[in-house]
Amino acid sequence: MPDWDDTDAPGAPAPAERTVEELQRVARYQRWIVSVVLAQLALWGGVLLLALLGDRFTESPRFAVVLTFILGGVGAIYVFMLCWELKRGGVVALMFGAATVVPLMGLLVLTLVNGYATTELRKNGVRVGMFGASQADVAARRSPYDEDEDAGW
Repeated sequence: MPDWDDTDAPGAPAPAERTVEELQRVARYQRWIVSVVLAQLALWGGVLLLALLGDRFTESPRFAVVLTFILGGVGAIYVFMLCWELKRGGVVALMFGAATVVPLMGLLVLTLVNGYATTELRKNGVRVGMFGASQADVAARRSPYDEDEDAGW
């Protein structure tokens, strides 16, 4: 995989700006991905804390493993939709989505795709915070067309 997209390569034409609806979908999917990452971290942090406290629950963490696969499945859906929205291709979207279900690899894929979404949103002038971009941030973004709206015909 190249270090940059084809549109980021030197001498490549400038990419077309995304519509507000596309950016809102990217922001929505990114927030779901961040939520899945936080849920998995909280789940396994709790399992680790219970193990340190010597709880009987950690002898058979079947509940935590099942919940991890459920969260991986939810994450896979949103990773697929985000990769599709970012025009990464169907094969890449399926590969990333399938890899998200695998417990530890899933966190890595979720983090990688979250970075893709952050880059795309920032390219289009959307402010991205720690938990992604909100719908209000997308609506309030600065467009290159805003500066000189009255100029022209």
